[in-house]
Amino acid sequence: MERTLFDRFVNSAFRGRRVIGKPMRYNMRTQDKQGWVELVCNPRTRSEEYVSNAYRFVQPYLAAFTYRFHAEKAREAGIRVEDVYCNKFHKEPYIMFHLYAQYFHPETLLERVREIAFYRQPRRIFKGFRVPDWAQAQNFHGWDVDLYSRKAWNEAQQDLRAEWTPTQFRGERQEPNILQWFRMEQYGDGNGERLFYNEVPNTDNYKSWWRLGGHYTQEDGNHDAEQNRRLHSFTYANQDRPLNLGSRFDTTTPEGREAFKAEWDRMCDMYPEMMKKEDICFPHELAPKLVNEPHFLRVWQHYREHIFKLRLAELVDAEGISKEDADAFRRFCGGQDTPAFHMFILAKQGRMEHLRDDADYQATLRVMTALGWEAIEIETTQTAKPAHEQFWEQFDAIYDLTEASMREDMPLFISDPANRAKFEAMEQHRQLN
Repeated sequence: MERTLFDRFVNSAFRGRRVIGKPMRYNMRTQDKQGWVELVCNPRTRSEEYVSNAYRFVQPYLAAFTYRFHAEKAREAGIRVEDVYCNKFHKEPYIMFHLYAQYFHPETLLERVREIAFYRQPRRIFKGFRVPDWAQAQNFHGWDVDLYSRKAWNEAQQDLRAEWTPTQFRGERQEPNILQWFRMEQYGDGNGERLFYNEVPNTDNYKSWWRLGGHYTQEDGNHDAEQNRRLHSFTYANQDRPLNLGSRFDTTTPEGREAFKAEWDRMCDMYPEMMKKEDICFPHELAPKLVNEPHFLRVWQHYREHIFKLRLAELVDAEGISKEDADAFRRFCGGQDTPAFHMFILAKQGRMEHLRDDADYQATLRVMTALGWEAIEIETTQTAKPAHEQFWEQFDAIYDLTEASMREDMPLFISDPANRAKFEAMEQHRQLN
């Protein structure tokens, strides 16, 4: 504690690190690989520009001498390229298994262990053994890298890091051996940027860039306001921030789209198993990323159901569908209050042939077509994302649902006066901050 002027002088002049301030709910969230992407695509300083040019120069050589080797070994072992970099299930100790116990069903882990156990054991017996094509993982699951799986695992890790005691070292992937402290990844890393719940973090120097995996704020301007939002907001704290690719890749302009496409094609040529040229999507065309804070997501689901009921009622009033079809649709999809679209999803997957002559099912198909849902596609071979999540994401896109529109309509679907007063108070606080 700083009880005297001398204490304050020593702390500021020599130690200069620990400053007590506003308490935080979570530990600081690292940028993961996002900081390196921004360093290459959008360097903010002259020194970062030098590093960016150097990395872009050596990147094709790194891909040729490291990534290609990893992809080849993945094919030999019959596992996905994703498994080589991320899901080494047979090697992850301690805290990794804790993550699986907390966030994932145990069958998920057991199935993956069984799959790679078969592939690994023959390699110990026969040197140079290669798993045949029929046993390759991409033939089992249909993908080499699944962004949904990566996101689920990264979010589980971030949630754990957000609430555990801050430490000077990163040891979640290492065995409990003091020699692990001297690994290169521990140099300047760890969670030591902030050791106390009410400490003011320093996010303005290169040391913090290395610790946090990149710049903590999206823009250099308005730094304090954005940092306060990311550190102390109930809704927006402990969230990934939007990727900042800079003016060079401003895809709202023809020049920016051309530069982005050239960069995308360049990456696809280097990492063909992970990136496909046909999957290109310009950043400005992507829907704004939703906050994944649980309280916000519950409200968001209420908003989705409110919009669905509103559109259905408007369609009936405009005589786009008959009232009888609307009633049959409600019966088929699970009642008046909370619609369940599992039947619709199964129909899109071609699994409802036994209901071909059912009257309610036929009425449901007519309503789906009138609502414009025939464009919804459920992918079952290229991702582990649950079908209902795919449905609601495409529902959001069809009706152009955004956080701003939800806040405008929120008084319409909050019926309880007490909850409405809470919402108004939260809105006032959000506008002030």
